[in-house]
This record gives sequence, structure tokens and C-alpha cells, in this order.
Amino acid sequence: MIIDHKLFALPILLTLSACGVANTDINQEGWGSDSVDQRYRPSLNWIDNFSDAKVVTADGSLSEAIDACDEVAGGNKYCVVTVSDSTTGAAVDIFRSNTKIIGSNRTTPLIPSKNGTFIYIGENTQNVVIESLTLKGRHVGEDELFAIVVEGKKINNILIKSNMIFEFNSDENAHGIAVFGTGITEQEAITNVVIDNNTIHTMRTGSSESLVVNGNVSGWEITNNKIYDVNNIAIDAIGGEGVSTKLATDEHGRQLPGKFDAARNGFIEGNSVTNMSTKDNPAYGNDYTWAGAIYVDGGHHIQIKDNTVVNAPWAYDVGSENCLTSSHITLTGNTASRSYYGDLLLGGYAETGYLEDKNIDCNPNNTEDANEGHGYVRFVTVKDNFFNTLEPVDKDTSNALIQYRTTNSIVVGTSVKPSNESGNGVVTGDDNSIKTIE
Repeated sequence: MIIDHKLFALPILLTLSACGVANTDINQEGWGSDSVDQRYRPSLNWIDNFSDAKVVTADGSLSEAIDACDEVAGGNKYCVVTVSDSTTGAAVDIFRSNTKIIGSNRTTPLIPSKNGTFIYIGENTQNVVIESLTLKGRHVGEDELFAIVVEGKKINNILIKSNMIFEFNSDENAHGIAVFGTGITEQEAITNVVIDNNTIHTMRTGSSESLVVNGNVSGWEITNNKIYDVNNIAIDAIGGEGVSTKLATDEHGRQLPGKFDAARNGFIEGNSVTNMSTKDNPAYGNDYTWAGAIYVDGGHHIQIKDNTVVNAPWAYDVGSENCLTSSHITLTGNTASRSYYGDLLLGGYAETGYLEDKNIDCNPNNTEDANEGHGYVRFVTVKDNFFNTLEPVDKDTSNALIQYRTTNSIVVGTSVKPSNESGNGVVTGDDNSIKTIE
């Protein structure tokens, strides 16, 4: 079974609602998925506004330099903060819109002066760039350490580009880059986020991930990043963990993840992941797990294209740990090799789905390993990939594996056999419906 990859518990107040459950679409007919609509691809036209912006040099803390922007550039006008050799490692909370932080000629990494989050971009913030910084963490034991976090609601136009992030190490939870959408409506989503050309390496992230988008985040790109030597999931798009704080209630009175608690309308393209394993991760008993290097867990409408994964347990994984459906996912042009278990893993890993077993506790705040893996995977298209692990290290698995409740999906060019391929793709219970030709 897949061992739980749960994130840390965020300090979020939960509100119950009688709204409908998101993304079940259990009776929808058809096969496979189209690529994500290009209108969701973030625009970077706003970046041009920094070309003639006033510049402030951070000779002390970044916070002091950002505060100086209002005086130098004018209240909330575009401002560029440059990092120098005298910039300190004091944590910075960014609530000022129209702000760019960029590395310049600094010769040593910025090292956080305390545990927790180093660079935090908060709600109601727009037009923020974090570029060309070198951030070095340290080992913090069971404490938490995060390099760059975007969290909240009504956050728009964020670019995190060309940064070097390494050695953010925790036995419990660490992140290189994390985006958490806490909003409860479409209008409160985090939107237009680009995470491009960063290098993240030598990370010990416990039960968390090196790079993650989670919750109410819509319209994002994770592109051209290089991630290597990490001991848990490299890239993850998550839904259903209660990050978006408004829960849903089904007809049986169960509390489920809310409608907008899912990373969606996203593009994972051109990234490389090398050497990912939980073998030295104390959060998983320093043992091998079925972790995927590039993982969709409860996200929907996501395009995974032209990525490369070398030496991971599973290279690409589309699953659903929580009580919802991962859907409308495409995987094309991707490459994988030297996978310990295999190159492609699809489906919920628990034997019974939450729609079949009404006794499963679906409240994301109560989730434990025994109550995970009961979700669904629907409308996936896998084709034109280069899955090169013909003989996995673990001889009990194969190059590609379908677990439970993977339906209405097309998987071409792997060892997967068709299942319930006739008809409209709708099946009952925990069965799969898979076509192996388009």
C-alpha cells in the first residue's frame, strides 16, 4: 500500500457547509481527458511593470527593505528589493503587492535565522516575484522548516523563479516551495502562480514534499524545475486535506473536503527529478514506500508533460488519498527510468471507495492512514510517454500498475491490460475501466 504523505496540520479554522461534494462526477460518461484549457495558463505580462521600478538594497533584513519601498517608490507602487552580502537571514512576511525580491551579487546563501517559514507571501497580495535567491536550510529535528510559502486567499500573480533551495531538513515536515490556498470560493482562490527554473536539492522533508500546490489554487505552472536527492515526493498537486477550510456534507451526514479544496487547472511541464527515495526518511521508518516523484493526489484538470524522472519508487502517480476524485489528468511526453517499483501508478490504494463504504470518516481533519486511499481516479489519458523501466528493482511489481477505482481512462503504450473497455466507462464499486487504445 502507499504510505500516507499527509502534510503538517495547518492552523486553519474549519467551517461546515451543506454544499455539494467536489469532483465525484461518478456517473459522468466518456473516456480519457483533453489537455488543460490554455486559458488557465498564467500570464506574465505584469512582470514588465518592474522594468522601471525603484530599487531598494537590503543591507539588513528583507522586511526592512520591503518597508522602505513605500517611501522610495511610493505606497504600493512597483518596487525591486535586491539582496546583498549584508542581507540577514531574518524571516520575512510579504503582504506588500507589486514587490520583487531578487538576488544580485551575494556570494553566500541566505540561511534562515530561526525555524518555521523563511519567506512567506500572505493573503490579498498580488504581483510578487522571488527570483535568483540561494536559500540554505539546516536540520531541525522534529521542528518544521520551509523556504518559500504562499498561503491564504485572494493571492494573484506570483512568480518564483531561478532560485536555489537546499538542505531544508526535518524529520517531520519541510518544504522547498509550497502554495496553500485557504479560500472557500472560486473568487478567493490563489491564481496565476508560476514556479519556474528553480533547483531544489538535498532535501529531507519528512511526510511533506519538496514542491507542492495544495487546496484552493487555480491556474498555475510548475515548469523547468530541477529536483534531486530528496527523501519524499518531489512535486505534488493536492486536494482534500482541509486546506480550503469550508467542508462539505453528504447525504449521510459525513463531513468531506469542500468543493474548492483542490489544486486544479495546472501545468507540470519540463521538470526533472533524480534520486528520490524514502529509504532514509524517519517519517516512514527509513524504509521504501510507494511514493511517486510527480504525484497528483486529489487535484483535477492537470497537464503533466515532458518531464523526466530517474531513480524513484514510482515515477508518476495519480491517486486519491482523501474522499474525492482526481480527474481530467493528462500524461504525455514524459520519460522515466530506473524506477524501484515502476514508472506509472494509478488509482486509489484502499480496497473500498468512500462512496461504497459510508462508515469511512471523510473529515480531512480526522484522517489517519487507515482511512486514506479511498478516493477515485477518473478521466485520465496516458500516451506518448517513454517509460523505460522494463525490470523494476522490486520484481513483484510491473512497469505500470492500476490499483482501484480508476475509470473512464485511456492508458496507451504500457503493460496495462484493458478492463471494462466496452461501453461508456461507467462501472460500479471498486472496479476499473481502462482502454489501452484511443
